[in-house]
Amino acid sequence: MVRQTMQQIDADLGSMTERDSVAPAVGDSALTRVSVWLQNGVIRKLRAAPDSLSKGPNGGEIEIWFTGGDVAVVQTFSDLYAFDSGRIVLWTDESFQPRVDLGSDQVMAEENTLMTMAQRWTSLFGITLP
Repeated sequence: MVRQTMQQIDADLGSMTERDSVAPAVGDSALTRVSVWLQNGVIRKLRAAPDSLSKGPNGGEIEIWFTGGDVAVVQTFSDLYAFDSGRIVLWTDESFQPRVDLGSDQVMAEENTLMTMAQRWTSLFGITLP
């Protein structure tokens, strides 16, 4: 279901409105180029990639897919997360194998980190997440 969500949204990107911006560096993070795709004014996808000319750690590209304006899937350079109502319901490694080595405190901390990141980036476009 996660891959299907990603593939369906990606297949329609050409018919969506794309907007680009740059998120300023925060702490040790690099300047980040952020793109969003909107369908009828509703966010469907966000891609963030560190600026290759910036100094600092390069964690790689992050993609977020949205359903109904809510975060549905987040893919980082090392993990993939499925969300429901702002909560991680599936956390896999880069091989799409479920992570079973994590406690609830780690999952909650990661939810907070990812949702804060998504809110920061969508706010560049005047989009507020639920």
